[in-house]
Amino acid sequence: MSPMKHSSMRNGARLAAVAATVAALLGGAAGPVAAHPKDPVSYVALGDSYASGFGAGSYQNACGQSPLGLPGLLDAKRKVELVANATCAGAKVATEAGGAVDLPEQVGQVDDLLSSDTDLVTISAGGNDAGFAELAAVCATQLPEVCAQAIAATNTTTLPALAGNLDILYGQIRAEAPDATVVVTGYPHLFSPEFGNEVIFSSPDSGDVVFPLASQVAFNVGTDALNTLIRTRAEAYGFVFVDVVPAFDAHGLGSPRPWITFQPGAADNLHPTARGYRSGYYPAVRSAVALSRLDH
Repeated sequence: MSPMKHSSMRNGARLAAVAATVAALLGGAAGPVAAHPKDPVSYVALGDSYASGFGAGSYQNACGQSPLGLPGLLDAKRKVELVANATCAGAKVATEAGGAVDLPEQVGQVDDLLSSDTDLVTISAGGNDAGFAELAAVCATQLPEVCAQAIAATNTTTLPALAGNLDILYGQIRAEAPDATVVVTGYPHLFSPEFGNEVIFSSPDSGDVVFPLASQVAFNVGTDALNTLIRTRAEAYGFVFVDVVPAFDAHGLGSPRPWITFQPGAADNLHPTARGYRSGYYPAVRSAVALSRLDH
């Protein structure tokens, strides 16, 4: 054996011995250190019926919470843990005596869970304050011009007050959960007038209920005004606004495949179906927020 080869073997033996010593000092064999598994995203859900999953069925309580709504869909993911779901159908941004559990009350309920450890908060709120249900009733029973006038009056008188109440709510949530990613979802267009279909169903109590095309257009325009207000206030607090209107494109009432409920006598009419939450809300939120990056 040549002197060069002999020297090379000795050097190799020394390196192997050093590697073994280092491995022993580290308490294991040499190799990549296993990554510490990440904790799941700590998630709190707040809001109204569009947050609770009303319309999807399989309701778990009087607030219309459904595992088929957005909170349940997010919670089903391994990396997300829904630590509190305070959503409630009928909830308003400002507290009103009686009725549903409004947003300030919801925040109070989860006060000990909204903290610097909260990673994700989702909110849907403002539709009840804007009188969605009342406007829908007007637009279904009155002439289109009356519908348009009612929506215009809401934009002038109701939305400015809602803006101030949203500021109070958003400020409180930001103070309670300073490091959380707060996702505020807007509202979908309930109608798809582009298909040229009047929306009609027969009620045993009041006969046919009809949404003319002009009223469908006016209601969608009113929804856009509400969404614009919510987006402006949400982004002022550094929140992520998720516009779900594109996700529901061609899936409003009047379309061949609506993702909005509309059945005679149903309490959850004019809400997303289970498909609407699964194929509309959920992918829109997932596109806006990288869940794997939220945990601290």
